[in-house]
Amino acid sequence: MGLARGLVHPQARRPDRPVKRLAIIASRGSANSLAQVGTLVLAAVGSELSVRVFFRDEAVWKLTKARVHESNLSEIYRGHEAEVAARLAAQGLDDLERLFREARELGDVKLYACSSSMAICGVRPEDLIEGLEVRGLTAFLLEDIASADRVLTF
Repeated sequence: MGLARGLVHPQARRPDRPVKRLAIIASRGSANSLAQVGTLVLAAVGSELSVRVFFRDEAVWKLTKARVHESNLSEIYRGHEAEVAARLAAQGLDDLERLFREARELGDVKLYACSSSMAICGVRPEDLIEGLEVRGLTAFLLEDIASADRVLTF
């Protein structure tokens, strides 16, 4: 749980500041992209934001029990995979399952897997890592994005 503390801006924890909500849509399924999502979620939670993350497309594939520990980096890192993987590990960002579990334990975080993407990929709810709930895009749009102060995409 130490990573989140290092990501919090000192002025973020003010008692007069109301809790805000952040919605994130993550489509990319590379380990480095999802590590960035994880660090953003930890920073937001550490700043007392409520966070909702909607994983779709290839991100759904990556967040299955069978694939979550695979080291699949973005194409830009070709030829440098070992060094980048070592840097991710040194920062504690090489275990996505732990990263998202830690975020859920620290604050108001909900992680969703897109039901349509799951159907296209042939992913069943029991294939997903712990902590992901299945949610439809329409529900996410009407409930989570509609109530968010900010929406980010990856």
